[in-house]
Amino acid sequence: MMTRAQAISYVLACAEREKPMSSSDSNQNSRSVVDLDYHFTTTVKVRLPETDAMGIVFHGNYFTYLEVGRVEYLLNLGLAEGLRPIRDFENVVVNAHLDFKSPARLHDVLSIDVCTQEIRHSSFTFAVRIRHKSENRLIASGWTTHCAIDDDFQPIEVPDSFRATISKYEGWGS
Repeated sequence: MMTRAQAISYVLACAEREKPMSSSDSNQNSRSVVDLDYHFTTTVKVRLPETDAMGIVFHGNYFTYLEVGRVEYLLNLGLAEGLRPIRDFENVVVNAHLDFKSPARLHDVLSIDVCTQEIRHSSFTFAVRIRHKSENRLIASGWTTHCAIDDDFQPIEVPDSFRATISKYEGWGS
């Protein structure tokens, strides 16, 4: 039986093989996520603990906003249940990328736009765009790539039910 560390290394290697582009293309991918067709938006209000001494959101907290947006997106689609962001299978984040465009400050209300960018054999990518709600100013954009896994952290095929729900919502193939 594999150790947890070996299993995680295996999952990361699997995700690397499925990667849609080389890491040198990451800037190209980030620019393109700004212009994607987003059908889902949720909002967050910047709270004091998320900011630094100047009242600007600390860069690491944007990944929390990505998680909030992604979970709300999945809840909206009926794919989440209880504490599980995806009801039918486990998944791990294998890649997360953000480009920062302008600062968000204490008490700003941010719009988090989320869409599924692609689904591959055992991985899928959510694109996210964070905007200042009232100014419609781009704050950050990026993506997270996830790998579907079994209980032993082995990659599995993304279930057809997940694919079908996402495809219908995103308007793929119509």
